[in-house]
Amino acid sequence: MAVTTYSTSLPSAERYKNGKVQVALVWNSRSESSPSFEKLNALSNYMWNKGGPRRDVHLIHSIWANFQTSMSNVIFGNRWRHLIGERDFWEHVGGIDVSMVPSSFGQANTRAFDSLLQKLQKCVPYGSSVVDLYAGAGVIGLSLAAARKCRSVKCVEVNKEAKYSFEKTASRLPTTVDCCISWHQADTSKEPLSWLIGSDVVVVDPPRKGLDPSLLTALQSLSFTKIKHNLPESTKRNVQNEKRPWILRGDTSVQINKEMGQGESQSSLPQTLIYISCGWDSFKEDCMSLLSRKAWRLEKVHGFNFFPGTHSIEILAVFKRGSGGNIKKKKSGKKKKPTRGPLDVIEDNLFEESLFDKIENLE
Repeated sequence: MAVTTYSTSLPSAERYKNGKVQVALVWNSRSESSPSFEKLNALSNYMWNKGGPRRDVHLIHSIWANFQTSMSNVIFGNRWRHLIGERDFWEHVGGIDVSMVPSSFGQANTRAFDSLLQKLQKCVPYGSSVVDLYAGAGVIGLSLAAARKCRSVKCVEVNKEAKYSFEKTASRLPTTVDCCISWHQADTSKEPLSWLIGSDVVVVDPPRKGLDPSLLTALQSLSFTKIKHNLPESTKRNVQNEKRPWILRGDTSVQINKEMGQGESQSSLPQTLIYISCGWDSFKEDCMSLLSRKAWRLEKVHGFNFFPGTHSIEILAVFKRGSGGNIKKKKSGKKKKPTRGPLDVIEDNLFEESLFDKIENLE
């Protein structure tokens, strides 16, 4: 991962000019007490001597070890160790300083991500109550708290390692931020309605596979949902044994600033859904499912070129509650062919042609 500098007040071009690399070594052992740890230390010391601060060209920011013995396709295990170099690095995106470590997810193309965040912020009304699902270290939610003067922001993430970055980033929020901010280590696929209740805006940034089926169902059925002021005990999420090592066993949450007032957390249902997607096929299916019940209508879509030179495109879609779920084609005398480019993957059917009409210029 390329990193820049602590001085996030510098222009991005100057920060990137002196960028360095944060190295994560995935080691096939259970912990640093294994016999092969001496070899790991020797490798990290060799790399540091070749690319550390004592060299003419300082390339390496820090070196980390991840211990992983699983034979599955999961890259990282649940145990990390900082070996050498600086521990934290900072980037400035979405109007806030963001702290990242290799154990938490971060966008590689930070400049494109910053453009997406600026566009996203304009879609959130001032003073909204926001829930950020699949939140990672909470970059989206925290940027909204700072830029849109949100009433409350809840960040929900399944990866326990993201907690550290969230706390570091929250510590550098402007002192003018007056918002109830919280981070929760939880699986959004379990009782997702309990996270949706009380929010005006829902932000989802799922992995490439798209939304969890249970969350998609909850979003589809919001029009038929009646709020119960006394939520059942099940919403407290009984702790179960978790076989996935990167998920913390038990409930972990972080509360920043003031606490939410009584009754406020159960007083509303979301009216806006903001969907960020890195997978076109899964987004297409989820979008069709959301529109099929006519509980949501697609208001606008933006495309962002996070990976230049590839066919991959990052989608920012804004849905609003209400009827009109079917996307209407633009009326014109002749059917115009869309400009071919990164969206060549679009098939020639009604849904995708209409969706393309809603996608503004690629940024």
